[in-house]
Amino acid sequence: MASTTKSKKELVDFLWEWAENHNDWSKLLISKVVSAESELYPQDRELVFNYFLQSINQHTGLPALKIAKPTYTPTSKQIELTTLSDIAGVNRLAKNQTLAFSKNLTVIYGENGTGKTGYSRILKNLGFSYDLNNIVHSDIYSVVEPKSAVINFSVSGENKTFIWNGINKDSELQNISVFNNNCVQLSLSDRQLIVSPVGFHLFNLVTTELTELKKLLESKISGFTTTFNWTDSLNIGTPQQVFINGLSESTSEQKLIELSSFTIVQEQELIDKQTELSDLNKTLLENDIKTLKLIENELETILAKIQSAQTLLTDANWQLLITYNKEIAALENKTKTGIKDIAATNGIEFYETDEFQEFIKSAEDYIKIINKPDYPTSDDLCVYCKQPLESSASELLKSYRALLNDKTQENLERFIIIKNALINSISSVDINLVFNQSTFGIGDDNKPVQPTEIIEYNKFLKTLKTDFITDKVTDNSKLTFDYEKYLKFLTDKKTAIQLVLKEKNSLSENFPAKEKELKSKIAELKDRKLLSQKISEIKTSIANRKIVSTLESKLSSFSTDPISRKTTKARNQLVKKNFINLFEEELIAFRKSDLKIELNFETGKGKSKISHRMNNKYPLAEILSEGEQKAIALAAFLTELQIDNIKAPVIFDDPVNSLDHRIIDEVGKRLIELSKQRQVIVFTHSILFLHSLIQQSELETNKQAKVQFEFYKVKNNFGITGILDEVEELNSFSYYTKKLQAVIDTKPTADQDESKLAAEGYGHLRSAIEMTVEDYLLKKTIKRYKKGVAFPSLLRIDGGKLDIHKGKINDIYEKCCVSIAGHSSPSELHTTPTIKELHTDYDQFKTVRKIFMS
Repeated sequence: MASTTKSKKELVDFLWEWAENHNDWSKLLISKVVSAESELYPQDRELVFNYFLQSINQHTGLPALKIAKPTYTPTSKQIELTTLSDIAGVNRLAKNQTLAFSKNLTVIYGENGTGKTGYSRILKNLGFSYDLNNIVHSDIYSVVEPKSAVINFSVSGENKTFIWNGINKDSELQNISVFNNNCVQLSLSDRQLIVSPVGFHLFNLVTTELTELKKLLESKISGFTTTFNWTDSLNIGTPQQVFINGLSESTSEQKLIELSSFTIVQEQELIDKQTELSDLNKTLLENDIKTLKLIENELETILAKIQSAQTLLTDANWQLLITYNKEIAALENKTKTGIKDIAATNGIEFYETDEFQEFIKSAEDYIKIINKPDYPTSDDLCVYCKQPLESSASELLKSYRALLNDKTQENLERFIIIKNALINSISSVDINLVFNQSTFGIGDDNKPVQPTEIIEYNKFLKTLKTDFITDKVTDNSKLTFDYEKYLKFLTDKKTAIQLVLKEKNSLSENFPAKEKELKSKIAELKDRKLLSQKISEIKTSIANRKIVSTLESKLSSFSTDPISRKTTKARNQLVKKNFINLFEEELIAFRKSDLKIELNFETGKGKSKISHRMNNKYPLAEILSEGEQKAIALAAFLTELQIDNIKAPVIFDDPVNSLDHRIIDEVGKRLIELSKQRQVIVFTHSILFLHSLIQQSELETNKQAKVQFEFYKVKNNFGITGILDEVEELNSFSYYTKKLQAVIDTKPTADQDESKLAAEGYGHLRSAIEMTVEDYLLKKTIKRYKKGVAFPSLLRIDGGKLDIHKGKINDIYEKCCVSIAGHSSPSELHTTPTIKELHTDYDQFKTVRKIFMS
């Protein structure tokens, strides 16, 4: 709220002292704040800011300032609430209720849960308090309804209306101050003053404006682009990344040029290094090594096969086979010629057949088995038929045996074996050499490519091998095959593979270092390329950083600390003593002057802060009782109200809770006194406090001072709260007799309990009797809820009437008590009351009452 207390000394001097230590923009700021006495309009704030920028050479074109120290006249207003009506959507408050406020003191009484706090919360939401909780709930038990209320009020005699929607605020109504039970602990804690002394709100306004100006400066600073959205693309640790991260207003553009040049040569180098790194893939490298080893092994195997063929299928063996064939043919001819002569001489047919040849060989073999080396002799029988041999047969056998045991046959067999062995050795020559590895690549059929040389080798060697093993080698032929051609072809390939394998193995062994080297170089080249595309942007950033550096160095120009120091100095000189004196007077009013309480003032961001201590160190909440804390909090609250020049309504919600009866009366008197300066509205559930205020409203001194009082009672009806009623009826004769008559007039139904209804009526009758005794028999000498005895009324008591009729009144009173007790003990049938008895006793009581009223 606006600061409004009067000071003997100008506060503008303190603000002007601060401004003189800054440039002319600060004087413009003070001048506009004092003139507006509120936060500046955006355009005024912008003007001050531009003058600030011009003072640091960041703005041009504004005329020079010539500003004199401003003068300050405090605001003075009288704000009064007229009515609070048309309430909807607040707690469970009843609709169509109008709370009309007295010009001085308005009291709203109600028991807990009757809705008085609902009214209080609306007013608290409009104003200010130590308790910052301003939440106002709708009826949580029904459909949520929008919150609304109509507040009629006046400002220095001018009538106004405010439509509240639960959120909106009115600048005048924000001056309403509220004190509730939650305020006690908050009030006694270290806190800001809720009411700022006159003119001191200017310190807070200047502080607010400095904060806003700082925001403008920060916004301007943020408007200069100094960072880039591509820095994450840079590789950590490269010279370019280090350079960009270290950019400042003093960064050399020459260094930028060195790190951002990127030529065609470097472009190609980047491509090459990326390819090399791609090939350096560890898994691929390991697979390559594995494949190369398989290729190497396969080449060695095929080379070994060709070398084996080279040692077997040679021209020497080819010529040897021709020689063997010739020898065998000659021996075979010799053997066949001898047998022919013998067979022809002896007239044997078919001697040239193989069967015959086998026959005579088998016969010779049989003779050898039976061990007859000299067979046949003159005495021998035929070994086959055991018949005597004729001389001619014996001679023929001797001729056959002589021929068969000749060395020619043995040599023939030996040559045949050697020849077969030679042929068999050539059979092992592999003429189907195939590459199963991708030594020469992969074909379109996704199979390893077979080189032309190997296809040619297999083809030609196959012909030679076939001719050899099928014994088709012709006389005088030669074997001519260039094994070295194929061996060289495969050896060269093997050597090439071994070189690649060696490189791969070496690369594998030094993989981490090589990979790091390649990545580092690629990163540097990539970042160099990126910077080459951002040179203009980086130069702009460097230029902006120079401006930002200048602006950031001036952020301290908007520091609020100097204003806080000025606030402290002004408060100590102009307010502190007066505040302490007022507080001590309030303590005396609440009979707490014996409590030695120290007040300590501080300043934070231009706002005054206060703390309460005992013995200079103990917080009050740790020492004082609940009632004492309440009294001290009220004293502090009332003290702050006295330094407020705007006279706005003050709301007290249950201000005497926890206070004893002596303090309650003092609080009542103090609030009545306060209501003479500003409107006071009290919400209470204390019947003692209510009657204390009613009693004081009847005092002549308050009537002479024309203090206006308004008393309300709030009640419930079928769950709806906040129903307004006249408080005068409470504890009056008519209040109880109306309830009694309602019981008597009740139309009976089958589901009613007559005894229960009658017992309720006797309860009202008993209260009516008590009120009659107080008002007419004892002439108000003693009253409930009121202190002291009215001795002047004692003389008006008619003792004679009292002696005559007191017995009858007592009998009816006892009947009431017994009827109420009997209802609570239904087993005592003789006490069960009836409506007819109630009616009779009521009529008798009215007859007696008339006697005392005459």
